[in-house]
Amino acid sequence: MKLIHVFSVFGTARSFFDGQFGYLVDKGYQIIVVGGSANDNDISRFAEKNKIRYEIVDIPRSISPKKVLNAIKQLIKLIKRENPNAVVGHTPVGALCAMIAGKIAHVRKRIYYRHGLIYTTMSGIKRVAFLWEERLVSALATDIVNVSSSLSSLAITDRLNRNSKQIVIGSGTCGGIDAINVFNPNLVSNEQIHVYKKRYGLLDADIIFGYCGRICKDKGIVELVDGFRLFRKNHTDLKCKLLLIGGRDARDSLTKDKLEDIRADESVVMTGPMDKSELNTMYALMDVFILASYREGFPTCVLEASAMEKPILVTKSHGCIDSIIEHQTGEYIELTPQGICVGMEKMLNPNLRYEQGKNGREMVLQKYDYSVTWPLIDDFYKHILA
Repeated sequence: MKLIHVFSVFGTARSFFDGQFGYLVDKGYQIIVVGGSANDNDISRFAEKNKIRYEIVDIPRSISPKKVLNAIKQLIKLIKRENPNAVVGHTPVGALCAMIAGKIAHVRKRIYYRHGLIYTTMSGIKRVAFLWEERLVSALATDIVNVSSSLSSLAITDRLNRNSKQIVIGSGTCGGIDAINVFNPNLVSNEQIHVYKKRYGLLDADIIFGYCGRICKDKGIVELVDGFRLFRKNHTDLKCKLLLIGGRDARDSLTKDKLEDIRADESVVMTGPMDKSELNTMYALMDVFILASYREGFPTCVLEASAMEKPILVTKSHGCIDSIIEHQTGEYIELTPQGICVGMEKMLNPNLRYEQGKNGREMVLQKYDYSVTWPLIDDFYKHILA
């Protein structure tokens, strides 16, 4: 079976499908990944590791008619040359190009991998444009994979597609995480934790709240920082730190003044982008993981933190609501500074943190480890391509 996966940017393929593609190739699939340009060495390593072919096509991240038409033309040529069993589209514009090209080229199976719904945090004409773009992509797709159950519910509420056309594979996500060989607390020593705490000035902290992801408005960073400051104001007896791991997002950036304000706060540590190989150690030094996001597909960062036995505070936004078991692996918070502060105060109980952290890892091992999710993805492709 031959699959063509289309992405707007290389980073999406690397972040969510590295290893999974290699697993599927070993199961007998041929996989061609199409995406934007990136560092040649990164692409070569990714392609070699996963035993796939990578084709560069300039697919825009925003809806630019001229660029979209050009990308569609290139995809049609590729599809006709390769004659795949299915075309799989990821991210809004990548999926738009893939579904149109697949339809024109008469590909029998056109699969839309819905990672999230970006229009939900937009307003005005931009929201309308991306809402109808979702409806068009959904209409052109023969099958839709939603990465969470709440995305499926929202798709029906917003009349994006028929329920019979969509599916959630297993318990959701793009393919789970490696909770054995990577996000495993037993792999991180106390010495490593001490080194990283010293590096970031965290040695004297009584409690460390942490976040990992893009530093942008949609992730609720403004509310998170303000909630943390309110918590500090209410608990002047505690030495606490807020650890923000990740790079800025140019499309949804915080204002310059807000970034400068956060950087000036000695209790807030911004690390910038970090290599994935360091993340298990960074999660290990946290006491509580917080995701105050406005929207998600399925937040992989929550699974990573849970696998590292960290209790979770997360909003009830779509995608986020699927990522914990309330009162067992974490707690829901309101997306306001006051709501975030209340959640932080709940986590002052060390016994609660310990129990929810342990439960979180068990949940990930049962539902979201690669060993559980990848065979289900293989079964999905075999079923729809039969």
